[in-house]
Amino acid sequence: MTRKNLLLVAIALGSVLGGVALYQLLQPRLFTGPAVASQAPLEIHSIPLTDLDQRETVLSDWQGDILLVNFWAPWCAPCRREIPGLVEINNEYAAKGVRLLGIAFDGESQVRRFADEYSINYPLFLAGNRAAMYNVTLGNPSGSLPYTVLLDRELKIIFQHNGEMTLQELRTQVEKSL
Repeated sequence: MTRKNLLLVAIALGSVLGGVALYQLLQPRLFTGPAVASQAPLEIHSIPLTDLDQRETVLSDWQGDILLVNFWAPWCAPCRREIPGLVEINNEYAAKGVRLLGIAFDGESQVRRFADEYSINYPLFLAGNRAAMYNVTLGNPSGSLPYTVLLDRELKIIFQHNGEMTLQELRTQVEKSL
């Protein structure tokens, strides 16, 4: 084998190994059950949230409620399919102390237009330049959308899911948390 062929084989092998490593690193993970129930880091209580009217709040303002936090964007097709189920979950469980919060990964005007079109009935917040902080703190290192995290009344993470959830899957997780 010539030096040129050896070099090409080495480059090809390096590319394949690099691709496999990158693929493994970026794969969304599904975390469920008690194995992921953990004490939320202190930062979780003070996560700042900015609503569509630029009002600031923090996640701990909802401590005492079960929180279903959904990361989404108007341009995300799975998010668009999931939103009607989230609206229904909010209708069904708000009286039982379950609060749904949406963190939108888009601009205010696009989010407001989408919220009106889909009759979103729960608080929406803009990720803006805090997107990476939200992803890391709430357990979505891949940054995938949609992403849903369920927090108990003490703001401990009890369920995480990368990808679209059906209405039945959402109900099942909320029921488990009650």
